[in-house]
Amino acid sequence: MRYEAIPGWFHPIDQAGFAWTLDFQNQTEPPGDLLELGTYLGKSAILMGQKLKQGERLTVCDLLTVCDLFEDVVTWDGVDQTEKAFFGTRTPTRQQFEANYRAYHASLPQIVQGPTSTICAHLAPKSCRFEHIDASHVYANLREDTASARNVLQDQGVVVFDDYRKPQCPGTAAAVWEAILNDGLKPIFATDAKLYGTWGDPAPLRAAIIARARASDWCDTGKPVAIRDMQIIRLARRGK
Repeated sequence: MRYEAIPGWFHPIDQAGFAWTLDFQNQTEPPGDLLELGTYLGKSAILMGQKLKQGERLTVCDLLTVCDLFEDVVTWDGVDQTEKAFFGTRTPTRQQFEANYRAYHASLPQIVQGPTSTICAHLAPKSCRFEHIDASHVYANLREDTASARNVLQDQGVVVFDDYRKPQCPGTAAAVWEAILNDGLKPIFATDAKLYGTWGDPAPLRAAIIARARASDWCDTGKPVAIRDMQIIRLARRGK
């Protein structure tokens, strides 16, 4: 299957955001796990798997863990009615995910099929360098996912939140901005769909993203926007 044909909402600008962030970490940070909460059919997980450091086994230093309900999504009590209605017509299955992932990788990642609230039972504290949160968009669930992410994230690790500004997902927006304003999460950069943050120092990665965008011929960043004592930049296609 061609990568572009895999169903999902992982746009080219975020493919660049993921790739450039993981490249920067591979050059500057110690090994760590990669984690995705909510994987759908694997489009972002495939890219994450491609950025595991060469020579390290998938299950040792750079463990890619995906956590999703898959076909159980429509029966879980923690999913609200809007999400049940959405997935009721396009329910992802574990079999579909595994087939897509195997088209690009020799072995599967560790798969946790269940609520994302269980993830800390599978990963050690401070074991992850990169996390993508794209599971439930219910405020209470997002708050729990954020707490779990912080628990397993390394000091300079990066967490990416999907749908942080989508009108249909106010719970996600509330949870993300609460983490920024009250819990010490520092925004690094944002696209129209995702916000990238850290509880460490955001400046080195932000500078690297600005440099990569300027060196490209298709995207750019605007001037940093100040939020209290923090800054955030927007990564977007040129002219948009």
